[in-house]
Amino acid sequence: MTELSTLLLWVVLLVSLAGLYVGGNVLVSGGVSLARRAGIKKVVVGLTVVAVGTSMPEFFVSLFGALKGSPDISVGNVIGSNLANVGLALSIAVLIRKETGRFIDVNWDLSFLSGATFVFLIMCLDSKISRLDGIILFGLLILYILASTKREGVEVEEKKSISMPLLLIIVGIGLLGISAHYTVASGIELAARMGVSQLAIGMTAMALGTSLPEIFVSAVAAVRKEAGIGIGNVIGSNIFNLLGVAGGGSIIKPLFVNESLKKVFIPASLIVTLFLLTLAVFGIRFKRRHAVIILLIYFILVYHLFN
Repeated sequence: MTELSTLLLWVVLLVSLAGLYVGGNVLVSGGVSLARRAGIKKVVVGLTVVAVGTSMPEFFVSLFGALKGSPDISVGNVIGSNLANVGLALSIAVLIRKETGRFIDVNWDLSFLSGATFVFLIMCLDSKISRLDGIILFGLLILYILASTKREGVEVEEKKSISMPLLLIIVGIGLLGISAHYTVASGIELAARMGVSQLAIGMTAMALGTSLPEIFVSAVAAVRKEAGIGIGNVIGSNIFNLLGVAGGGSIIKPLFVNESLKKVFIPASLIVTLFLLTLAVFGIRFKRRHAVIILLIYFILVYHLFN
C-alpha cells in the first residue's frame, strides 16, 4: 500500500474500520439468532455470544497484526479497546442520561475481569505472551463461559432452521477478515509516514474503530434505559478481548509486549477495572462524576501515548 497517498490511506483505514463494524454486527445477529434457537438464555447470550461478536474486530485486527510481525498493534489494540470500552462506551452511556448504572448484577463478572487482567499483567512482565500463556488464558475463557451458562441455565425455544444464522455468521467472519487485513496494512503504513509508533495507532485509531460495536450497544442501551445491557456488554467484551483475542492470538503466534504497555497501560486497565469492582462490592451506583473521572484517566493515557 506504499504507492497510495496519505489521504487515500486514511480513506482505506476508515472504510476498513467501517467494514469491521458492519461485519461485527452481522456476526452478532447470526450468533444471537443461532444461540437462541439452541436454547441459550438471553443474559448468557449477552455476556457470551454478543460479547464474542463485538470482540471479533479486535480478534481479527490482532491476529493480522501478529501475522504481519506487528505485536504492538496486536496487544495495543486489545488494551486500547478495553480502555475505550470503559473510558468511552461505558462513561458516555452514563453521561447521556440522568439514570446511573448499577454493577451489582455483574459483581461476579467484574471480579473475574479483575482477576483476568491481573493474570494478564503478570504474564506480560517478561515482555512476551507465550503459547503456554495463551493456552492458559483461553482455558480461563472456556471456564468463564461454562460458569456463566451454569449460573443462568438454558431455556428451550421452538426449533427453527439454523441455515440463515449460519449464513450470517459466515458472511460476518468473511467481512471481518477482509476488513482487518486492510485495517492493519493501512495502519502500519500510516504510522510509518506520520512518524508515530504502531502502538499509538493500535491503541487509538484501531482501538476506537474496533470498539464501535461496544460504544454503539452501550449508547443505545442507555437511551432505552437498559443500562444493564450496556454494562454487561462492556464487561463481557473486555473479558473476551483479554482471554479470547490476546490468548487465542498468542496460541497462533507468541506476542511480544511493549514496555509502555506493561508499565503504564495494562496497570491502568487493571486500576480502572478495580475501581468499577469497588463500586460493585459496596453497591455504589455508577454516577456521572465517576464517568468523568474515568474519561479523564482515558484522555490522560492517550496524551501520554503520543508524548
